[in-house]
Parts: sequence; structure tokens; C-alpha cells
Amino acid sequence: MSTASTFSTTNRDAHVRKLLKKKESQFLNIEKLRLFIGTWNVNGKTASEDLLPWLTDALQSPPAIIVLGFQELDLSKEALVFADSIRETEWRKACESAVNRISPDVKYQTVQVVRMVGVMLILFSSDSVREHIDNVATGTVPTGIMGFMDSQRLCLGNKGGVAIRLDLHNSSLCFITSHLAAHVEQKERRNQDFRDIKDKMVFTNSQVDYNSNSNISSIEKHDLTFWLGDLNYRITDIPLEQVKQHIDSRNWKPLLDRDQLLGEKAVKNAFGDYNESPITFPPTYKYDVGTDIYDTSEKARCPAWTDRILHKGKHITPLNYTAHMGLRLSDHKPVSQIFDIGIKVMNRESYKAVYEEVMKELDKLENEFLPQVKLSTLELDFGEVRFMEPSLLTIEIENTGQVPADFSFIPKLNESSYCKNWLVIQPSRECILPGEVVELHLTVHVDEKTTSQLNTGQDNIDDIIVLHLEGGKDFFLTVTGKYTLSCFGCSLETLIRLPDSVRDTPRQLIIDMLYQKENKLDSACTDNASMPIPKELYFLLDNVVNNGKQVRDLFQQRGLHQEIVAIRESLDTSPSADLPGKIHAVAEALLIFLDSLREPVIPFSLYDDALSAATDEAASMVIKSRLPPIHKRVFEYLLEFMLELLKYADDNYLDINTLANVFGPVLLRTETDKAITKADKQLLEQRKTLFISNFLRKGHI
Repeated sequence: MSTASTFSTTNRDAHVRKLLKKKESQFLNIEKLRLFIGTWNVNGKTASEDLLPWLTDALQSPPAIIVLGFQELDLSKEALVFADSIRETEWRKACESAVNRISPDVKYQTVQVVRMVGVMLILFSSDSVREHIDNVATGTVPTGIMGFMDSQRLCLGNKGGVAIRLDLHNSSLCFITSHLAAHVEQKERRNQDFRDIKDKMVFTNSQVDYNSNSNISSIEKHDLTFWLGDLNYRITDIPLEQVKQHIDSRNWKPLLDRDQLLGEKAVKNAFGDYNESPITFPPTYKYDVGTDIYDTSEKARCPAWTDRILHKGKHITPLNYTAHMGLRLSDHKPVSQIFDIGIKVMNRESYKAVYEEVMKELDKLENEFLPQVKLSTLELDFGEVRFMEPSLLTIEIENTGQVPADFSFIPKLNESSYCKNWLVIQPSRECILPGEVVELHLTVHVDEKTTSQLNTGQDNIDDIIVLHLEGGKDFFLTVTGKYTLSCFGCSLETLIRLPDSVRDTPRQLIIDMLYQKENKLDSACTDNASMPIPKELYFLLDNVVNNGKQVRDLFQQRGLHQEIVAIRESLDTSPSADLPGKIHAVAEALLIFLDSLREPVIPFSLYDDALSAATDEAASMVIKSRLPPIHKRVFEYLLEFMLELLKYADDNYLDINTLANVFGPVLLRTETDKAITKADKQLLEQRKTLFISNFLRKGHI
């Protein structure tokens, strides 16, 4: 039997595509195409101005593709809480009207629209280009607290990023628009938002051909990438009056020298491998609405170039990069840039000749050689692993044979997944050409879904993963590590009985508590009479009330990851009211703590009943009466906590619906995740919100 028969058709196609990729210069020509990109934070305003000047002021010829990004499309409570928006339709109509008045000779089609709360991206193409566009897909990454904790939930807040990717002829293009964290002091948060969007963007569309030559797996794997939006980086360390003087004299250099984005790019903290054209226009934020005058309010915010367009890839020629000062409906000015981009277009005759050459070469090799690879190691020891602290190890796979080698990770016998839930492997499959080396990145990341079983010893950082070489042998890699106990992922029943920190408690005692081995508990711990709820939860609630009840954007703005890790470490080792980190990190840690509980505050057994009772206040009260004692006490404490925050609504801008939407998903959880439609998911979230709001509307417990 020939060795060629060991290769599946799918894998052979992958080999062919990869070999053709190496020879594409022999059959692909670069053809120039004009691209228009615009971004505008519209501050929740209606589309009351004609958008044509935005599209045509700097335009010399009609573009083939138009991409428009919007931020703060809708600032209503309905949009922030439930992701519904009345603004999307009116802004889409305004864009379509303007686009089709650019030139009487060119008609445009809407290729794709994607929106997440207030962030929206629209892509148009001319009729002549549309037929060459394929594999269109979209992605969204919320950077609000709820979005960060679970991408399957609805996002609270209007920050995050959305993206559209596509193939045009033989080039892959990706467009991202984002709204990053606000305020001058939140530079690190903006950097974190950028990294989250870049790393977590997943493209989905049922019509995408995943076996095509399309690079759809991530933002980073496209030929041409464009990132636009309200990135919110500011000008720092220059007095306001000096900033305005430099603006009046159009002396941009002193201001650009203090521009946060350029500074972070230079040291590779964010957008390090992206390019931006020189800025020659005034800062685009913040204006008095309806004017060209910078902020005259009491806050007198310093002008800044918050609105930017960046790019990366080959064959990009940036042209006019400008702001449009004549549009005044928002406190931001719209920005645009024109590009000439090189698109790879196939010469079919040349392609046919190269294809035949590749097939002959591959047939010969497959009949003479077996695939062979060498791994740099088969043992991966991650050492100490802690909750919410990802740990990364890298191994190399080298193709030492004469034919392309196709590998993938496969499940072990009687298992459905090739690795445990706390392990991520990238890439999980790949085709390696002879002599090529591929890096495998293995990350152990214990989150709120996996910590509980690791705490109790029902699972360990211990796995064997099988790397399968198509047509060759299997490799067995061992993964080991030691998980450090955390209060995140324990049960309420366990935590209330711990006299000391969880880190000072023997793991076996926690296991005994789980299984209610009372004879071992009596001498080791006692009920903490001074704390009716777990001390870790008490200190989190106490800190938020004392330090955050008057803080705006509480539970809507994320904290820094390193601060949340420090809070977890403090609670695990020496719980006290003196928690590290800023208030937004403490607030997020509180939600993560509740979300990671082994059994939620509303137990799994009452989940369905609670949702059914959500539309009936009296029925909701009955559910509360059915809660186990410790769960009932915690629930009542949390309700008192929320009511206390509502007393300061004039300062923190919280209301009943917002708090109910924040706490509903962490207090009401299912034991196992089920695949449901977006509409059903929204209905479930609304039911959870209604259930919690039933208690808050009463105004007392």
C-alpha cells in the first residue's frame, strides 16, 4: 500500500494550500484598490447631520470599499443593559444615503454590519467589487465586567470591540472598531482592553468556508488589518492652556510628544506592530456640542486625539488622514483616512501551471516518504498554578521528514475532548512543511468554571494529551502542575466554617467539608459566630460600600487584572478589610467571587423555579424563603448591599435595572452550559434581572 493512502483528502488539501502559498508570487498579481475608513464617536446623538462631507471632503475618486465605525451609538439604559438600540437603524440609513451619493457612477452594497451595544461597524463595497468578496465573518469582544467574565453573557456597558473580516480575491482583510476605557489615568486599562480584543476576537458566520485559504482564526492572521475607533488615549503632562495655545498655532509636535498612544506604541505596550500616519489635524475631543470650541464645562477636559485609525500589512499606501471639523452633532469630531491597498489577484493560467507542478511533487513525495516530526519535549511542568493567573509553556514541532506533516490533538479513548478545560493549546492542528518549525503554546488558565473541582481535589493539574500525526505515529505529552487553594471556587458552606484563611487550611479538611464528614470537622473548625456570611465576601462588600458607593461607573468599568490577582491573594492568605487595588478592581473581584462559588447563591436546584417566578413578585419572595440558611443570609446581605448603593444613585449613576442586570447572572447560574440562541439568551438574562429587581423595588429586605 502506498503511503499516499494514509493522507485524508482534507489533510492533503491543506498540504496543497500550504505549498501553493509558498509559490504564490508565481501566480498572484497585486492590483491596487482604494479604501475609505471613517470613525466617529457620536455621543448617543441622532443622525441629524448629512454624513456626505465626512465621506467626500478628502476624497479624489470613489473608493471600492467603505468602512465606517461608530462608538457611543446609543447611551440609553435599554442599550446598556439589554443591548437593544433604536439608533442602529437610523444611523444605518444615514450611512447608506450618504454612501450612495458619493458618485452617480458607483453604487454600493452593504456587505456586513456588526454592533455590540454602542459600538458598530458597517462595511460597504462597490457593486463591481462585491462579487469578489467571500468568507465574510464578524466578531465581538465586550470589555465591560460581565463581558470579561463570560463572553456568552450580554455585556453591560458600552466599551469593547467589534470586527468584520473577509476575503477579497486572494487577500484576507480585517477591520476592527473599538471603544476603549475612558479617563486620562486609565492608560493601563486601555492597553488591557486592546490586548483582550486582539486575543479574544473569534469570528463566526455559518457561511464561512473553514477549509478555504482564509485566515479567519484571529485578528493577527490577516494580510491587511485596520483598527479604528475611540481609543481614548490622552495628552498628558501639559497644562490645559498650553495645550490650547499649541492647537491655536497648529504646533502639533509638543502635543504628540505627550500623546499616550504614541508612547505606548513605542514601548510595545499596545498597538506595537501597527502603523499610523502622521497626525496633522487638531485633537478630535472634547468639544462643546454644536461648536468647534473645546470643552468649556466645569470639568474642562484637556483636548486629545482620542479617535484614531491604524493599520498593518503589506501593500498599504496611506493617504489623506484627517478630521472633519464641520460636523458638530457630537463632542467628538469624525476622522477618516483613505488608503490605496494592494490586493492579491490570481492569474488563472499561471495558477494552473503551478498547481500541476505542486501536485506532481506531492504525489512523488507521498509515495516515497512517511511524515516525521520531532518535538522539543514531551513533558510540561507548569509548577505552581493559581486562580486567574495564566501560565504559558511553549514547545517546538519540527518537520524532519520529506513530506508535509499534518498534526492534530485527538481525544483519548472514551473522552470527548483532547484536553481538560483548564488547558488551552494553540494551534490545535497545523500542517508543517519539510524543514519548518511550529511553536505550540500551551496555557493553563484556571477560571471560575474550573477552580471548584481543583480546590476539592476532584481534578488536578494533570493530563496526558495525544498529538496525532496523520500517516505517522502518535505522541503522548504529559502536563503537570500543582494548584494552589483559593477561596474563589469554594462553597458558602465551606467558607463560613473556616476559622483561618483558605491557604492555611489543609486541602483534606476542605474535601471533608465538601462531603460533610462531620466527625473530622468538629475539632478542626467552628462556625464563625462574628461573621454571618463568609469573611472573604464580607470584606469585599464592606470595601465597595466604604470606598465605592459614590463612584461613577461602579460595576460597569473593569479593574486591572494584576489588581484583581492581588485582591485574590489577599483574601486567600490574610482576609481583612484592607484590600489592595482600586475600587473597580474590588467590584470586579466581588462578581468573580460570586460567579466562582461551587454552588451559586440561588442553588442550582432552584434555578428554574426562580426564573419562572421572575414575573411574579410574591412568587419570588417564596423562592427566597426556600433558600438554605447560609444562602438565604448571603442573598439578604447582597440585597442590603445593593440597596445601600442605590441611596447614592445621584453620584454613582446606578439604578435598580443596572444592579439587577449585574448581579442576576452571577447569583442565578445553571450547573452546565447549554447552547441556546441569542434571543433565548437575552430572555434568560431579562428573567434574571426581573427576579433580582423584584426585591430591590421593595426597598427593604
